[in-house]
Amino acid sequence: MARPASGLELIQRVVKGVAIAVGGACTFVSFASLVGVVTGNAWARAIAALVLLVALPAVAVDRSLPRGEGERARSGLVGDVVALVLVGIALLYIGIGQPVTRPLLVHEGDRLAEDGRDVPAHVVYFLAGVRPVDAPAIAAPNPSSHGGP
Repeated sequence: MARPASGLELIQRVVKGVAIAVGGACTFVSFASLVGVVTGNAWARAIAALVLLVALPAVAVDRSLPRGEGERARSGLVGDVVALVLVGIALLYIGIGQPVTRPLLVHEGDRLAEDGRDVPAHVVYFLAGVRPVDAPAIAAPNPSSHGGP
């Protein structure tokens, strides 16, 4: 029978889960904005981003697992590697690469806003480090101020 998890182990699992969720979302947006350089099609961006989102951590996990017959991986290794890869990609793309990747993220936010996805667009704008600016409303001409008789 497995022993109950200690408080520290529970905190570790929660942090790992948050890292996978947040890192995965940021990495998905990063890859979608990269694919957006090639195509504006939302389905193509989403599918390509999802494939990369799954493939890169899978390759890293494969490389980190022991190769020997009798060797066993330590408990939690796969989750640790996935969390590190996803957070690492997000940090590199959104954090360190900000001067280069900001235009790509802003353009991705613009595409989402044009499609009517306001909340995801605002999240992407936040990741890009910019504030969304709505287009100024064009005032309709006032018929009573018309210069005619």
